[in-house]
Amino acid sequence: MNPMISKFVDSKFMTEEQAQYIENAINNNESIVISGHRSTGTRPFMVTLMGVAKKTFTNVQVKGFEDLEADVQYLFIPALDNLDFEALVGDAIGVKTPFISIKEPEHPVSLMKVMKEQFKKGKGINKKIHTIEAKKIDGVPYVDKITEMHLDESGKVIKTDL
Repeated sequence: MNPMISKFVDSKFMTEEQAQYIENAINNNESIVISGHRSTGTRPFMVTLMGVAKKTFTNVQVKGFEDLEADVQYLFIPALDNLDFEALVGDAIGVKTPFISIKEPEHPVSLMKVMKEQFKKGKGINKKIHTIEAKKIDGVPYVDKITEMHLDESGKVIKTDL
């Protein structure tokens, strides 16, 4: 297991099974969206996953819509205040390149909505997106749920929980 990811297992942020699942998703060039409040450690976790992908794949940190067309193997979409963040993530779903991003109260994204919008444009079909939901109980943050989502050929969002 990647040592950067295993630190989150050691700290009880996630289980070994969850960590292996996430590492496999990155190695398979699949998209990841980390969801949760900032207090759950979503931003450091996102940066770590970006670091894991950065060691193996060419990448670009997305600062605007034009970066979605970069000739790279991974797109990194941090929380951006100066753009329509939901539209940016939606357009990222529509391109072939996988991405790693965040969904938090300050930067909300309705993934099902933007996936269906991309389907209407004939894009994003069968692109896997893994949402990792972080929560906090009694002051302790942890990964609560991991869900794989993709659009089938008819435009239906198929969700499978780990």
